[in-house]
Amino acid sequence: MLYNLISDVANYRQFGFNREQIVRIFGEISNETLNKRIDMSCIPQSYKDIVNEPLLLTFSPLKKADEKLKIPDLSVLEGRLFLSEKAYAVLESLIKNDGEFLPVIHENGSGYFFTPLQVAEPNKEVTFKNEWDEILSIGFIESDVKEYAVFRTDYDFYFHLYCQENIKQAIEKSRLTGLYITTDLATVFSQDRSEVESP
Repeated sequence: MLYNLISDVANYRQFGFNREQIVRIFGEISNETLNKRIDMSCIPQSYKDIVNEPLLLTFSPLKKADEKLKIPDLSVLEGRLFLSEKAYAVLESLIKNDGEFLPVIHENGSGYFFTPLQVAEPNKEVTFKNEWDEILSIGFIESDVKEYAVFRTDYDFYFHLYCQENIKQAIEKSRLTGLYITTDLATVFSQDRSEVESP
């Protein structure tokens, strides 16, 4: 069984990057830097030879109502993953072969930023988009991805983060917070879509 990992934004804060640090390391936004900046591009690529210091992340509330939200153990942003120290201790050995960790400092402590580097092709027989290019259904041939603990696909521009059963079990067993885990591989919402769409 494969799962889709989605940030539970209803109950936990989402992380952002420190703009000053990003500009210092990658430069201002331009045609040349757009696909290289860690804050602008979710293309699977290595940053370990570019980022030689801990990434500065922030979990600052975006609005007053967000102040009550907690900082999660895990958070997904455009297919990449923040891990608290607790989450890293649980998942590092399970996912280390499928991507790259960078150390992180944030206002409440430290953790890691994980860039998944494994990419899989979807099963075309069960994968469809509608006329607005929204994914209605997506699936994978499980034998093709059995070696990947976590992976992404270019079919959705690397936006989703998919995982195997053992990752789901490790997250649940250790009670790691911050994620909504679903077998609906096409959804981008942590709730039923009808609950978040405007009437």
